[in-house]
Amino acid sequence: MGKKNANGEGSIWQRQDGRWAGSAYVLTADGTYKRQYVYGKSWDDVHDKLTRLKADSQSGVPAATSKLTVGEFMTYWLMHVARLKVRPTTYAAYESLTRNYLIPGLGKKKLTRLTARDIRSFLVTTARTCQCCAQGKDKARPERKRRCCALGECCEGYPSDRTVRFLLVILRAALQHAVREDELPRNVARNVELGMGTKREIEPLTAQEGRRLLAAARGDRLWAVYELAVRIGLRRGEVLGLRWQDVDLYDGVLTVRQTLQRVGGKLVASSPKTERSARRVALPDECVTALRARKAQQRADKIAAEEWKGDANDLVFTTRRGTPIEPRNLNRAFSLMCDRAKIRRVRFHDLRHTCASLLHEQGADARTIMEVLGHSSIRVTMDIYTFVRIDSQRSAFDRVGAVLRDSNDGDDGDGLGGVLAIV
Repeated sequence: MGKKNANGEGSIWQRQDGRWAGSAYVLTADGTYKRQYVYGKSWDDVHDKLTRLKADSQSGVPAATSKLTVGEFMTYWLMHVARLKVRPTTYAAYESLTRNYLIPGLGKKKLTRLTARDIRSFLVTTARTCQCCAQGKDKARPERKRRCCALGECCEGYPSDRTVRFLLVILRAALQHAVREDELPRNVARNVELGMGTKREIEPLTAQEGRRLLAAARGDRLWAVYELAVRIGLRRGEVLGLRWQDVDLYDGVLTVRQTLQRVGGKLVASSPKTERSARRVALPDECVTALRARKAQQRADKIAAEEWKGDANDLVFTTRRGTPIEPRNLNRAFSLMCDRAKIRRVRFHDLRHTCASLLHEQGADARTIMEVLGHSSIRVTMDIYTFVRIDSQRSAFDRVGAVLRDSNDGDDGDGLGGVLAIV
């Protein structure tokens, strides 16, 4: 009779179907020890799995016990966790990326068997896959409107680096919640790192382009929109969600309290992007003038309209009937305004970059710029929004050159002139 294994050492046997199985008592997430089963094609395969399982248990790493798939858990996390924690626009992005990318790519994988290698392979494959083909976007269109992928001509619609990185961010957040709920022993997505990727080149308007834009916009229905975006860096949603009760034209102060976004096919007013985004900003005189003109214009619209619908929302920027302005319509109007001003076409959000860069160039400190833009950290302000132009670099080099030339005229006692002469 063979020697009986000690308690906890585990046992291995061959099943009737020819596969091998093994079991051992291991530590679980609730602090107790339970029997865990593993399976393999050979005795050695099962033995290796049991060895790793027992080693983790002895190191204090609990064994995963969840039977959920990644798709099932992501659906649960979206409905019961993410929906309650993030803004509606952020949730809409989470839901879309999960539905279109994560569930098709990783949804059938068992949550407990998901590895860093699985995640890395999924992200690399996604980055190299035309999503028009993968998601069948063209096939969903009416037959007369089908093009490219549906006709066998791949349009190479690869996802951007930002999309791929955002998929990893979502996975990390969801798996971390699984760890907190004792569904997983550790967050394997934290071990996944991506390359540097490509960063979107940002070049805000120059001071001359900004002057031309504001000059061309004077008298336009959206004149005050451009003034607020260029001079105090309001986001598109913050401008469109601005109410008259948030504006003090007498003291020249504006308070950001809400933002207007299109979510799920509806225009929704929600809280600002972050806690720091809710802020008070001093209004320059030019903004006050533009807002007074906007107020007079809105009174005229109200008188001329057959049915005015703007009293309930109290929005500063509305259509001629008082309804909220569609964000995409603002983008279209801005593109036409760039053409009228004869400047480069840039994104509306680049006006926010323009504001930060101009403040930086005129000597405003980083803390002031951070408060004006409503950033949650000064690092965001310095890394992204304070674009240093080539002209500013040349100016700085000229000042350094002047210092070096002055020092080279004669030795002032520190030996610098002699060193430069030798060099």
